Amino acid sequence: MAQKDMSRFRWPALLLQDRFAFAAALVLVAVAVCAVLGPLLIGDLATRQNLRDPGREPFSLDHGWAFVLGSDSLGRPVAARLIAAAGTTLSVAVPAVLCSLAVGSVWGMWAGYHGGWRESVSLRVADVILSFPSLLLAVVVLYVFSPSAVGIVVVLAVARIPVYLRTARAESAELRSRLFIDAARTFGTTGWASIRRHVAPTVLPTLLTVAALDFCFVMLTESSLSFLGIGIQPPDVSWGLMVAQGRQELQSAWWIAVFPGLAIVITTVSATVLAAWARLSTDPGQRWRHGLRRGGSRLRRPRPARGDVGPGPSPTAESAPTGEGPDLTETPPPPLAVSPAHAVSPAQAGAPVAGADTLAVDGLAVDIRTPAGPVPVVRGVSFAVRSGETLALLGESGCGKSMTAHAVAGLLDPAAEVVGGQARLDGEDVLALGPRARRRLAGPGLSIVFQDALSALNPVLTVGTQLAEPFRIHEGLSRRAARARAIELMERVGIPEASSRAGAYPHQFSGGMRQRLLIAMAVALRPKVLLADEPTTALDVTVQAQIMDLLAELRSEQRMALVLITHDLGLVAEHADRVAVMYAGTVVETGPVTEVFGRPNHPYTRGLLESVPAEQHKGSRLDSIPGSPPDPRSVPTGCAFRTRCPMAREVCAGHRPTLAGTGADRAAACHFGKELADA
Repeated sequence: MAQKDMSRFRWPALLLQDRFAFAAALVLVAVAVCAVLGPLLIGDLATRQNLRDPGREPFSLDHGWAFVLGSDSLGRPVAARLIAAAGTTLSVAVPAVLCSLAVGSVWGMWAGYHGGWRESVSLRVADVILSFPSLLLAVVVLYVFSPSAVGIVVVLAVARIPVYLRTARAESAELRSRLFIDAARTFGTTGWASIRRHVAPTVLPTLLTVAALDFCFVMLTESSLSFLGIGIQPPDVSWGLMVAQGRQELQSAWWIAVFPGLAIVITTVSATVLAAWARLSTDPGQRWRHGLRRGGSRLRRPRPARGDVGPGPSPTAESAPTGEGPDLTETPPPPLAVSPAHAVSPAQAGAPVAGADTLAVDGLAVDIRTPAGPVPVVRGVSFAVRSGETLALLGESGCGKSMTAHAVAGLLDPAAEVVGGQARLDGEDVLALGPRARRRLAGPGLSIVFQDALSALNPVLTVGTQLAEPFRIHEGLSRRAARARAIELMERVGIPEASSRAGAYPHQFSGGMRQRLLIAMAVALRPKVLLADEPTTALDVTVQAQIMDLLAELRSEQRMALVLITHDLGLVAEHADRVAVMYAGTVVETGPVTEVFGRPNHPYTRGLLESVPAEQHKGSRLDSIPGSPPDPRSVPTGCAFRTRCPMAREVCAGHRPTLAGTGADRAAACHFGKELADA
């Protein structure tokens, strides 16, 4: 109730702060009132003729209010006719815009979200319709068929569908690759559910702006058709028809055509101004700035009552002086609260459980389709991780770590496809599952944390709504119950004042807090395996430590397997149990972290370790690996690392090494792995 009351208070307050938008809204309300109540107010004044006294001049009340704007050549009052014409004009413009908006936006979001043949066919249909100018198409159709209001609505609605289709398609296609869409898919959200919950709220502000502008275009088109004599037919009256009837008397009775023309101009300008205001106000980031008065006073929102579930942003967030919202890291987060039911003993915490692997990836291969043919970017990757264990995928940028994680999670770009291998979760190959089975598995079985929290969170939905989504999908909870669970989850990951901040938007949180929210969303359903794709990127050292400690506590509490994707050797040394080093899309070395870092069995691993600055390097030149990882389209034959390897021999150019054992629980893909192990 607090959230609803706040919403009812917010929009009128924001509108009152913009004088132009408020004036435009008053004009449109007045036009709408005239359209609805006008017939009751004027009766038959708009059609009653008085040939004894035609052409009365305006601005006189001698004959009553209806003649304040004068009368036409048949003695009919212009003011009464303007009121009657408002209903006719709106009865054409509003249904035409609503029909084209509904059909075009849904069609466009569906085509843009799914892509492929749906997108191609939809765009070709739009191109065909757009090849005929809407006004010309309306003229042809209405000349063939008898002009009527219904005919005008249908023709204009069909002609304007491509405008919304192309706009919604473009916005949805761009959102399709955003991380928060991938995050929703990891929870098993269906296509239509993703469109309704994530795509539509993001695209809607743009579509509403287009609709407001299109309302002006449709109204002008109807006026043009009536002006040409194929629009609204007498005895009905529209503003365009009034202009057409008065154009021949401009010199003797200018008011007959000028006043309906002014009505068209004022209404269209008001709709445009209100559309610009609506565009800003429906964008949470822009609305934050829009809600600040020029004099420095701010929009005040009532503080939620104690115990309320689901209020908006806290008073601290609301009083922030900038549009980016408060830095919520100023208050140190409380330690992670672990409920007694989920508590584990110190002996259990962090210790991997012996037995079967929770996730076993075997021979995973991923290709990207290009005009020149498929390009392999992941080549025979194999690794395994057990419950309660942390496995680190380590390597330079471009080595295929994130592509491997996205392939396992089923989040590959349409241009990429899995061409080989398996990914068994508790013995079940997730790569062989259909879409429905993958959706059931997403969340409780496998979840992912992305590296860019701001992109992975939907900017137009509150964090409470996004955190509640997994509970609504998989547990069927009501909106209120899911929100309560979301607030509990925020408290568990260390978000202070979670009850009030559940109503805030992602841009109102700092980077560290956004990363905590993303982790909370990923672990909401207690997944068996969590893929953490560089979760500490772009965070300062202190926040990095907090995030990694949080992941370690959640891993111990929920007994999940954690796959940590990173190129930070320090994080791997401190937080991982085992490591798999990747280079050029394949695993080149695996083993326990302490043993791999203490005695690497592959030259690439050794090069990475020697590149880390140490105390003895102070004042001297740092070691580095010459060159850079190869382009996937031109990987060297034989060993992919041979062009950068100080130990390269002739055999490295002719034969590609395979991952072979070099010791207990260790393996390396090097022709000299045994030699390095025994050195």
